[in-house]
Amino acid sequence: MKRKKKKSKKFISYIRNQIYSKQFLESNRKSDKDFTRKRKLTFPKIILFMLNSIKKSLQKELTEFFLNFSNEKNITNSAFCQSRMKLSHTAFIELNDGIIKEFYTDNIFNLWNGFRLLAIDGSRLQLPLSLELIEDFGFAENQGAVPVPMAQASYCYDLLNSMIINSEIDRYETSEYNLALKHLQKCQYEKDLLIYDRYYDGMWFMFYHLLKKKDFIIRMARNSITEVQNFFNSDEESKIIEITKLHIDSKNQLKKLGLEFNPFKIRLVKVILDNGEVEVLATSLLDEKKYPNKEFKWLYGKRWGIETNFDHLKNHLMIEDFTGLSSLSVLQDFFVSMFMANMQQIFISEAQDELKKQKKDTEYEYKINKNLSFGFMKDRFVKILLDKNADRNIKDLKELFKINPSPIRKGRNFPRVFHQFRKKFYMKKKRAV
Repeated sequence: MKRKKKKSKKFISYIRNQIYSKQFLESNRKSDKDFTRKRKLTFPKIILFMLNSIKKSLQKELTEFFLNFSNEKNITNSAFCQSRMKLSHTAFIELNDGIIKEFYTDNIFNLWNGFRLLAIDGSRLQLPLSLELIEDFGFAENQGAVPVPMAQASYCYDLLNSMIINSEIDRYETSEYNLALKHLQKCQYEKDLLIYDRYYDGMWFMFYHLLKKKDFIIRMARNSITEVQNFFNSDEESKIIEITKLHIDSKNQLKKLGLEFNPFKIRLVKVILDNGEVEVLATSLLDEKKYPNKEFKWLYGKRWGIETNFDHLKNHLMIEDFTGLSSLSVLQDFFVSMFMANMQQIFISEAQDELKKQKKDTEYEYKINKNLSFGFMKDRFVKILLDKNADRNIKDLKELFKINPSPIRKGRNFPRVFHQFRKKFYMKKKRAV
């Protein structure tokens, strides 16, 4: 069967059917007694409200939402907070898993040599100050006396299609390796090529990929195993080496997973960055003719896409701007943001195709402005879900997405900026407008 690009309406139909299905409700409530009595705040209304990008004061968001989308009035902050405790965060994981499955089933999407190009990376998230969050997620040391609640988040991101395949959030001290193992369970496509930074260069980790029949490219640290150090100092551009034994730490990692080690081969590839710095990549792609050395600088360069996505999540979607002080509210908000980021990308993809045709005779290519487009989704996404004839609303939203696109100027580089630790969002001082 010939594949064609799925329209956003297909995804909207799936989401709408899920939200209003009895099975979805029963599998994503905290107990069998929840959402059984007739209440103002029904299961679908809570889901829809949380999908509406709650960034202003909670009471103002509630008042505006129910004025716009329901006949209900006087929904208080307290009433919502009590009702949300009946909703499992798994509802948003299930919605995201569903659209990911839709996206990669009988659909046109971008590949490299038949591979999905995926990146996995982690990021620390600052949480609101509460004793429950400190106990459940841990905290960071601060110069002051007050501990700062923190969590470890991790993402598996499709670099060519800008989709979040899977996301995880856990305690602050959780190893990024452990979260990466969870991501790999969700990498179900027949050919996945995982691209990692140097913090994932454990030999046991490479061995695990080979066991799971997943290919990889990993940037190596200079103080890695002897073979890698020698390769850094050599004139060779590519070399296949065999790993015949493991360091004690790697042995212990495999032992924890109940796995027995066998010797395996990896290929080392040397790339020279634009600033003249030499980097070594380890890969499972051993065939030098099929995968020539010159390809690897471009391949590893694509990993920057997950870094720019972090910026989008933190500064546009404001994923650290949580709406509650409980662990459940943090989990809900986190997975809502991951789902909405993917829905935004589905709309962007369609609008980008239309923009490309409109700008075909201009000097530069143009791309949709991610910050503006997410702002335009406020209220409109819920309106699309509630309107059975969604075509008009989807078309209007895509027209807004095409406002003020950004020109793509190739070859420009920007230095990475590191910010000092600071509190970003205050529970009691959210914007009212």
